[in-house]
Amino acid sequence: MPPSARRPRPARRTLLRGAALGTLAAPLGLALSSCTRDEDAPAGPSDGGTSDGDTASRRARFHLTPPSGWLGDPQRPVLIADTLHLYGLHHAEEPSPGATAWAHWTSTDLVSFTHSGTALQGEDGVDVWSGSAVVDEQGTAGLGEGTLVALTTRPTDGRAELQEQYLASSTDGASFSLEADPVLRNPDGPTATSEAEVADASWFRDPKLQRDEDRGQWVCALGRDHRVSFWTSPDLRSWEQREDFAYRDLDADLPDLGGVECPDLFTLTADDGTAHWVLGASLDGSGAGEPTNYAYWVGTWDGERFVPEDPSPRWLDHGWDWYAAVTWPSAEDPEHVRHAIGWMNNWAYARETVPTADSDGYDGQYSVVREVRLLRDEDGGLTLVSAPVPALADAAAEERTLEDQETDGEADLGSPGPAFALELDLAWDDASAVGLSVLGSEDGARGTRIMLGAGRITVDRSGSAADGSAKAAASDGDGEREADGADGSDAPFAGLTAASAPIDEAARSAHLHVLVDTQSVEVFLDDGRTVLSTTVHPAAGEERVRLHAEGGSVRATGITLRSH
Repeated sequence: MPPSARRPRPARRTLLRGAALGTLAAPLGLALSSCTRDEDAPAGPSDGGTSDGDTASRRARFHLTPPSGWLGDPQRPVLIADTLHLYGLHHAEEPSPGATAWAHWTSTDLVSFTHSGTALQGEDGVDVWSGSAVVDEQGTAGLGEGTLVALTTRPTDGRAELQEQYLASSTDGASFSLEADPVLRNPDGPTATSEAEVADASWFRDPKLQRDEDRGQWVCALGRDHRVSFWTSPDLRSWEQREDFAYRDLDADLPDLGGVECPDLFTLTADDGTAHWVLGASLDGSGAGEPTNYAYWVGTWDGERFVPEDPSPRWLDHGWDWYAAVTWPSAEDPEHVRHAIGWMNNWAYARETVPTADSDGYDGQYSVVREVRLLRDEDGGLTLVSAPVPALADAAAEERTLEDQETDGEADLGSPGPAFALELDLAWDDASAVGLSVLGSEDGARGTRIMLGAGRITVDRSGSAADGSAKAAASDGDGEREADGADGSDAPFAGLTAASAPIDEAARSAHLHVLVDTQSVEVFLDDGRTVLSTTVHPAAGEERVRLHAEGGSVRATGITLRSH
C-alpha cells in the first residue's frame, strides 16, 4: 500500500529532483551495470561523478530501483512468452507526482530489469493500489482467452472506508485498461459510521488471485484488519465471500501482529512429494518482538476456508525490510519452486527521506529475486526456505576465491567495493560469538555486523545509519511513536536497528551467503532456512569487510567473493 492508504498523504519530498541512472566506477577496474534500465531516463554518473553536480551516486547496483520517484509494493509478475512482466506501486517524479500507479518492468533472467513506463493508472486521478494479475486462459471474464486480468484496490470516490477492488485488463502486459466500477465491493464501507467501523472498513485491500483448478473457480485473498478475507468467483467478476482467516482466533496466546497486507495464497509441493496450500501475509510484528515481514502458514484449502497445520505463523525473512513480498511459480519447475521479491522498506520510516533521494532522485528498492522451496523438517513440520536465484551469481562481474582465515579477534578481509556477494563457511569450538562486519569504516567504528551466538543470528545496522546520523523516527502505523530524541537523533531507522532470529544453540558451524549493495544487506544462513534482509545507509567509502570472533577463535573457509 502507498503511504496514503496508511495515513494522510505526506507532502512531497523536495529532494526528488529527477532521475539519474548509472553506476559508480567499478572497484578493481571491474565493469558494472545497473540492474534497472530505462531507455528514456537521463544518463547518470559512470566514473564516480555526481548526479546533481555535488553528490556522488548511491544507486543500488544489482537491485531493482525506479528511475526516479518513490517505489512501493511489488505486484506479482506474470510470464508472457519468455518475458517476465513485473509491476510496482510508484509515485512519479517531481513536479507533478500524480496518483499512485503501477510502474512496469520486464526481465528475461530475473536479475536485470528494464523499466518500461507506467502500465496501470487511474485516469480520474484516484490512486491505483496493490493487486495482482492473472492470465485468464479460458476467458472466464468475458474478455477473451489468454487475456491478462488484474484486480487492484482503489478508494472509491477517494474515500478510505470504501477501498474496493477494480478490474483491469491487458493483451500485452505493458498497458492495462481500467474499468470504471468496482467488481468486488466493500461490504462494510457503506454502513460504517463509528470510528471503529470506519477503521475496519478502511482495511480492505491488496487482492491476490489464485486459480483453484480442482473446483473450477478463482480465489481472491484480501487483507483485512487482523484477518484475511477469502472470496471465490467463476468469472473474476461476481464474487462470493467465504470464511475469514483470523490469525488471532486460532490461538489466544498469539501476539498481535496488526492488520494483514498483501496476502499470498498458493500451492507448493514439498521435497517429500506432498502437496500443500500456503498462506502468506505481510505483518507488523515490531510491537510484539517479531519481524515486520512476510509470515506464512502451511495448511489446506477446501474451497471455502484455509486451515493451517500450526496456528503459529512462521517467517520467511526475519529482517526489517522484506515487506509486501509476492511469489509466483517458476517457469522451470512450478510445482516445487516459486520465485519471490520483496519491498525493502518498512512503514516505520517509509515516508522519511533517504540518501538516494538526494543523490539520485529516487526512494526505494526491491530485494533480489529468490527461489522458494518447501522442505520437510526432521520433526515432521514444513518450512519454506529461500535463496537468491542462481542467475545472480552467473551475472557477477568477477568471481574469486580468497584465502582461508582464522582469528581470535578480528581479521580484515579488505574492501571489495560497495556491491558484492560473499559466501563462506564458518567453524568454531569455544567462541561465544562469531561473524562478519560489512560496509565498515577504516577505523572499524562503523559498519553492519552479522553475528552468530547464544542461539541467535543478529544483523545490527546501527553502524550504517545515514552518514552516521539517524534515518528517522516515524509512526508505528496506528499512531505516532516518539523517538528517543525529539528530532529522532537517538533513533536510527526508527529504533529498528538489530534484527535477529533463533538458531541451534549447539551449532559450531555455519554457511553464510551475504548480499551487500550500496543500500542493503541480505543474509542467508545455511540452506536459506534463516534469512534477514535490511536496508542500510553507509557513509561514502565505508566498504571494509572484517571477520570477528568473541571469547575464542573462528575459522573461515571456502570464501567466495563475487563483485557486482
